[in-house]
Amino acid sequence: MQIDGSTPIPLVIYGVPFHNVTFEEAVDWIVDRVRSGRPANIATANLDFVTQAWHDPELQRILIDADLVLADGFPVVKLSPFFGPELKGRVTGSDLTPMLAERAAKEGMSIYGLGGAAGVAEKALELLKERHPNLKIAGTYSPPFAELLEMDHREILQELEKTKPDILFVAFGAPKQDKFISMHVRGWNVPVAMGVGASLDFITGDQKRAPELMQKCCMEGLWRICCNPRRLFARYLANVRFLFSASRQMVQIHKMRDIPTSFQSLEPADLQTLEECGVAVERFQPLENEAAAAEFVKRIDGFAQGKNLLLDVHAAPWLNSLELGALLEVNKFCRQWGKRLILYAPRPKVRRLLGTCRLSDYFDTATMLDEVKHIAENLTEHVAGATAFDEGALKLELPIELTAATLPSFERDAAVVHHELKGKGALKTVEVDAAQLDFIDSAGLGFLIALKKTTQDEGVSMSIVNLDSRPRRTFEIARVDRILLHA
Repeated sequence: MQIDGSTPIPLVIYGVPFHNVTFEEAVDWIVDRVRSGRPANIATANLDFVTQAWHDPELQRILIDADLVLADGFPVVKLSPFFGPELKGRVTGSDLTPMLAERAAKEGMSIYGLGGAAGVAEKALELLKERHPNLKIAGTYSPPFAELLEMDHREILQELEKTKPDILFVAFGAPKQDKFISMHVRGWNVPVAMGVGASLDFITGDQKRAPELMQKCCMEGLWRICCNPRRLFARYLANVRFLFSASRQMVQIHKMRDIPTSFQSLEPADLQTLEECGVAVERFQPLENEAAAAEFVKRIDGFAQGKNLLLDVHAAPWLNSLELGALLEVNKFCRQWGKRLILYAPRPKVRRLLGTCRLSDYFDTATMLDEVKHIAENLTEHVAGATAFDEGALKLELPIELTAATLPSFERDAAVVHHELKGKGALKTVEVDAAQLDFIDSAGLGFLIALKKTTQDEGVSMSIVNLDSRPRRTFEIARVDRILLHA
């Protein structure tokens, strides 16, 4: 792993990316990122994260978009060779948190503890400062318990803006802490934010970690269940069930017969047509190691910047964890430009892999030239959303993705129109058209909730129409479907 701000290509295991680093490499990466001043989101993901990500599209997208995802769980590490290259080992948040405090003290970097029970963050950071007297404590805050979308985010953000920590430990529990960070990481001036779960409780002794021997024997989960069976038994049982079910499905995919798919061969004239549509074309080649994967991502980012990318994968009988990680990175680059990576002519076995790992919604696929053109044209027309007003009715057409990344521009346009209409007193109804919406996160939900409240205060009727089942799932997980989807 390089320590110049770059990140290794992740290994995708059960549809979740994990960066293949050691404790020392992770600490070096974080220190380098603090020095760069560029905000980063770090997740310490274990089997419970993977289990939840299979049912929570927003959590899976957060992990895909995170700057560093650490393997905090022995099942993921032990099973990694089945998917591709082997992970170097566990990098647990409980061990990484005090290691970061020690390094921060040496580097003159400040830390902030957010969340946990009242007084826990303050006590934990005091204990860390006793161990490392040069450690700078930017502050601590334990906000009153509330659901993510009911919290006073403004108060927390104002506190962070005032204290300006270098490293933020967020202890809201997963996935709340990770969704909170994802909502704000693009807008705040905190260089590194990391979800730490119960790590602060371990430092204070409010919760006890397993003895070192049990940790080495991969029995830390059993210890935690015995210490808190009422809270953790159901979770660990669900994780074990998931592990057996998901592993069985992966074995079945491996045993599938490799069958080439039917697709339209692209002739030189077709390539010219795609170029005119703003689609770059590349053929996928197997990636033998991390260096080859990094070079592939770098090369693609160079020539396909600002374009949709058609990647011909028809010759690939399988995609291992490193190859999937490289494709995720390429897709992230494309999405930063409001574009997409389109996998062309994937074989049935690869399609089954993507579907099982819950990645079929993240990658566009096609087997015909017309399908590729349709995807490109649809993105051009609907990526930014739209607003329209007619006889007292304001219609907001949501973009394809309503997220923390896309929200600012859409919210600005919608607010201008809404403000003008409110001033004229002509607004009677607001219809939010979600026909094009493919993905929404907590930031997008927060915007819709605020809009709902504003319209109610003004006596204006608001409705959301044409909502597909995929984004509807996020509404249901956040338990805002009753608020937003019913009168």
